[in-house]
Amino acid sequence: MSDAEGLGLVIKTTIEQALLPFQKLLDQLLGPAAKVVGQSFGEQLQVWQFKRRLRFVREMKRLVDESGMKINPVATRLFFPVLEAASIEDDDDMQTRWAALIANEATTVGSVHPSFIEILRQMAPDDAHMIDRLYDHCLSRLTRKVTPWVDSVSLAEQERRIQMGENPYIPFNNLVRLGLIETVYTIDKRSVKITSSRGRKTKFEGKLDQHYELGDLAYLFVQACRAPKKK
Repeated sequence: MSDAEGLGLVIKTTIEQALLPFQKLLDQLLGPAAKVVGQSFGEQLQVWQFKRRLRFVREMKRLVDESGMKINPVATRLFFPVLEAASIEDDDDMQTRWAALIANEATTVGSVHPSFIEILRQMAPDDAHMIDRLYDHCLSRLTRKVTPWVDSVSLAEQERRIQMGENPYIPFNNLVRLGLIETVYTIDKRSVKITSSRGRKTKFEGKLDQHYELGDLAYLFVQACRAPKKK
């Protein structure tokens, strides 16, 4: 055994011993990811990440091949952050979105803004599913107005769904925070009345309407997270 191999064995043994008291907790936290191959946490994590990266690359190839389009180089400032995020993503649907970012940029240069990486990184699967539903809803209804429930439902129906465990407000509010959904204020001019007199404050009377709309950024983002359009 060489000196390098001996040192590697010592380091491996040290790590295993240090993590031994926490192995049960790690198994509970990581599930299958903690039970892949190998004895140490480091080995398990590396193998798991390798498998996720392999799936990510396969998805990229599938999406590009199905598009039938020419492949162009992708800037490293896009590729490597996406690869890093995709390698620790344990949800297949979300990982496919990461693969779509690279596939779209490879087939249509400039279609993926760097900000899309951070937006997707801050989204949970429920957020991603909601933005998809809102996008499809707006396209089919030729509108930009959106609500947390997507389609209009009665208050009674909302209450029933909430009791069943559905809560669209959390993903909806996160989409607002990320700038994909915009808050729009409009004034009904027929109801506006502004008065002002000496020594008195300006008085405003009017009907102010507030609603939400899917922004331009949301359209570009959703398209970038979907399979490139076939040639």
